[in-house]
Amino acid sequence: MTERGSQAVNRLLSVLLCWTENEPTLTLTEVAQRTGLTLSTAHRMVKALQRSKFLVQDQATGRYSLGPTIMSLARVVLQRGDQDELVVAAMPHLERMRAGTGETVGLHVAMGQSRVCLAELVSREPIRAATGVGRVFNLPAGASGRVLVAWSAERLQLVLDGGSDRTVRMNKPKLVRSAEAIRKAGYAITVGETIPGASAIAFPLFGPHGEVNACINVTGPGTRWTRQRMMDALPFLVDEVHQIDEQLGFQRA
Repeated sequence: MTERGSQAVNRLLSVLLCWTENEPTLTLTEVAQRTGLTLSTAHRMVKALQRSKFLVQDQATGRYSLGPTIMSLARVVLQRGDQDELVVAAMPHLERMRAGTGETVGLHVAMGQSRVCLAELVSREPIRAATGVGRVFNLPAGASGRVLVAWSAERLQLVLDGGSDRTVRMNKPKLVRSAEAIRKAGYAITVGETIPGASAIAFPLFGPHGEVNACINVTGPGTRWTRQRMMDALPFLVDEVHQIDEQLGFQRA
């Protein structure tokens, strides 16, 4: 690829990365401001993405949002064969964990320097905490992020090297000590780290060779899902997680 071609690709990617959960629609001017492109260049990039349905425009407001092509690509990621098997194995246990705790239960998987919520059963309580299927978090944010980092030397090193944008700002010795403590305990607990006012407990899921590429978390409002409630539910939750491990082919000594 020529330098000019590479520059065009980088510009297109920078345009796509403008949209966020907090800003799902943008004007052309806002895209130009966020990318540092001139208005004419931003317009050319946006129209190219619109032709391929990566972006769509609301004719009433003129604002742009991510289009159906993005959703199609997301489905490819979320419906990979190995992940389908994981969801099938975990779902009955997620149901029991939600029923037993009354809180939201989620299944998260590692993807490079991030984690994504693959499946979620939301609490039936009127006040509840939820992540949202498909939502992505940088490692090591949240209880699930801590677990996925604690059981992977490669992911831990990525975080230590600053590859995760330092979502959770910890010095290196503290992060290493935290990972060691989580492995010793067998779970991670965080409060208000990814969802303000929410607390979570997360557990690793072990594959047939002892690898950890997924985890289960239980999340709820911190005023209700307290550390004491987590500890009261711990034996029940651990048993359910261990049953999933066995279905995935992991054999405990």
